[in-house]
Amino acid sequence: MNLLRHAWRALRREALAGDLLTVFAALVLGVAVMTAVGTLVNRVNLALTGSAAEMLGGDLGVAGRDDPPAAFADEAQRRGLAYTRLASFGSVLFQGDASQMASIKAVEAGYPLRGALRVRATPGGTLIADAGMPAKGQAYADPRLLQALGLKAGDDLEFGAGTLRIAGIIESEPDAGGDLLTLSPTLLVNRADVEGTGLLGPGSRINYRLMFAGPATDIAAFRQWLLPQVKGMRLLSVNDTQRGVRQAFDLAGRFLGLSALLAVLLAGVATALAANRFALRRIDQVAILRCLGARQRDILAGLALQLLMLAVPACAIGIGLGMAAQEGLVQVLGSLVPQRLPLPEAMPALTGAGIGLLLLFGFGLPPLLRLRGVPPMRVLNRSFAALPPASLLAYVAALAASLVLAVQVTGDLKLALWVLGGLAGLAVAAGVVGFLLLQLLRGLQHRLHGNWRLGLAALTRRRMLAVMQLVGLSLSLCALLLLAVIGPGLLQQWRERLPADTPNYFLINIQPEQRDSVLAALQGLGADDASIEPMATGRLIAINGKPPLRVDRTPADDSQPQGEGQRDDDDENRPLNFSWRSTFPPANTLVNGTFWTPDSTAAEASVEIGWAKRYGVHPGDRITIAVGEQEREFSVTSVRKADWNTFRPNFFVLLNPNAVGDTPHNLLSAFHLPAGQAAGLGALVRAQPNLSLLDVDAVISQVRDVMERVAQAVQLVMVFSLLAGVLVLLAALQATAGERRYDSAVLRTLGATRRQLRGAVLVEFGALGALAALLAVGAAAVIGVAVSQKVFELPLLPPWPGLLLGGLLGIALSLLAGWLGTRRILHTPPALALREA
Repeated sequence: MNLLRHAWRALRREALAGDLLTVFAALVLGVAVMTAVGTLVNRVNLALTGSAAEMLGGDLGVAGRDDPPAAFADEAQRRGLAYTRLASFGSVLFQGDASQMASIKAVEAGYPLRGALRVRATPGGTLIADAGMPAKGQAYADPRLLQALGLKAGDDLEFGAGTLRIAGIIESEPDAGGDLLTLSPTLLVNRADVEGTGLLGPGSRINYRLMFAGPATDIAAFRQWLLPQVKGMRLLSVNDTQRGVRQAFDLAGRFLGLSALLAVLLAGVATALAANRFALRRIDQVAILRCLGARQRDILAGLALQLLMLAVPACAIGIGLGMAAQEGLVQVLGSLVPQRLPLPEAMPALTGAGIGLLLLFGFGLPPLLRLRGVPPMRVLNRSFAALPPASLLAYVAALAASLVLAVQVTGDLKLALWVLGGLAGLAVAAGVVGFLLLQLLRGLQHRLHGNWRLGLAALTRRRMLAVMQLVGLSLSLCALLLLAVIGPGLLQQWRERLPADTPNYFLINIQPEQRDSVLAALQGLGADDASIEPMATGRLIAINGKPPLRVDRTPADDSQPQGEGQRDDDDENRPLNFSWRSTFPPANTLVNGTFWTPDSTAAEASVEIGWAKRYGVHPGDRITIAVGEQEREFSVTSVRKADWNTFRPNFFVLLNPNAVGDTPHNLLSAFHLPAGQAAGLGALVRAQPNLSLLDVDAVISQVRDVMERVAQAVQLVMVFSLLAGVLVLLAALQATAGERRYDSAVLRTLGATRRQLRGAVLVEFGALGALAALLAVGAAAVIGVAVSQKVFELPLLPPWPGLLLGGLLGIALSLLAGWLGTRRILHTPPALALREA
């Protein structure tokens, strides 16, 4: 027979059947969500990579606390490479009574090497697209700096012992590093104006950079020359740029990936259930074709062609819907993504189509394989083949391939393993529990009466279908609970990291004798939560009597030339900032050991878990810290985990205050001031010039904006996942619709009333829904806690009220579906139902 014509006619005839519509909708949703998330991730990565050199301000750089040697510039010049020097540092600028923490960037000729410095002479004035460095005696200022100091272009700004003329307003600077959260506004000055101020002298906290630019091959060769030369410094490359954007987008990608993974899995389950129903309804058709002489392979090929013809328009619609959703995600994420995104590549769309084909053939083909074993005698004796082993292998292969493609799209293997592994465990548990309970009910069935006996008998009579329904219902309810309860809970935990009273100002370099006066001044300004903590700087010189050695480096790291891929905080000899307190610090969690009591006088220390892993330190070990000429040994009694995202002071090492003696130190304070009450801080800093003020209010506002935008983007993707969950519910509840119709027709012929039939169906669906809800609630709680702690690193407790309410709604939906299904059955004449069966 002509397989293509036969498949096309069959598809047209049954295009509006519920099973094919469910498969079609599942494919559209799976393709759409993978295309949307994959295209967004691809476009952002392309933009970040393509603009990396511009954001770095060069192709390669050397950075450190000391000015890089002149030999580096001489060698670059010999090789024909362009170079320029920069120096940056933080400083508080004053103008009258106003003050503002600023990032001073002193540049030389040749700046910038890559990209363009865009400056406006006046707000809204003509844009100078390539301004270059400011002339001596002039400066370019960030608009936020001018606003804070009450200045405008053309005004003079106090700088060191003299003044600088504001010659332009910075529109954009190429070497901002792509940081999403810039701590302070920039003041761009000529390096000659800084040299004579003493700000670049020994002991100053200056970051020096020497940037290079040139052809890629020359830069690569120069990099190899630099590697053994940069001792005590670090190399800058395009991989170091845009860390803020990458981190923010990575976090957003985790939330988006969670929704996308659940949507794909649910689409696969809906496809499997609908395809199974599609196969069951064609058993008699296949048997008749076998009687007429059709070959098994031709029958299977014809059914597979039907699904393939269905998949082509489904994938096309899904790709179009996904591209539209991706544009919506770009608009929602706003400043989280670069302003100039490149055009989408074809690969994410092809991956989305690949997901669709996997859903179709991985989850839809195994039920069709059963039809190969339908014998011609099925026409007479209703016999049917069991599920072949090849079908089980196809399911496993489809799950594995879907995991690989999902990880490729979302880029988060850990998230995929935890979520899909947890749901796979739920599927196994639901299958085993369902089968065992049905076996138990089979033995107790004769003791039941009325509707309970009829309803539970329907489940035990179709054990495999009942187990399949239970697995589908459990997975769909669990996924919906993860999306509707756990997802918002994770987002809320993320938001709660920054409550309304989060410290938005820091005062550092407070001297011990200034403690009371500074604290009184802060409280007088309205900083009721102001606290002052000690901070000392020393060096870690021994662990258990031996020189400290990092244990978190691989052998490859040890053989790596110093400076390659290392940052300042990777140096074992760098200064160690530590503090002391008598009570356990807030925003910390005790991981191991015991924190000392306030009356303890022992030389005890508490270390942060990241620092402890870096040096292999455990409770009971001894650490030796040198401060000046003093050396003191402390016993580690506890390990704690600090939340570094709370904007509160945290330290790697805390000491018992009763054992620090006269250790030299200064103080710092973190506090919250409402908007409009910070005017007096400038007077406080001006009256005590040793104080350094850090304003992070703008940073906190930007972080909160990131949270809100990510939440909106996740909600957009969740729409697809929720729709996929509804599809699974419909497919699972319709899996035995034909069998229930036949059973009801037989019972009505034997005299059963409509009330009895309705009660039996409600018992059947109520039992399925209750068991599925119980399994789903437990699995959602376990998976949610595991994902929150292992992937998102958020301390989420199971939101039991929401989970239990979701479970009750699941039971209600199951009962509603049973009641609605009963209405259709009761209005079908028994003779017609028996004839159709």
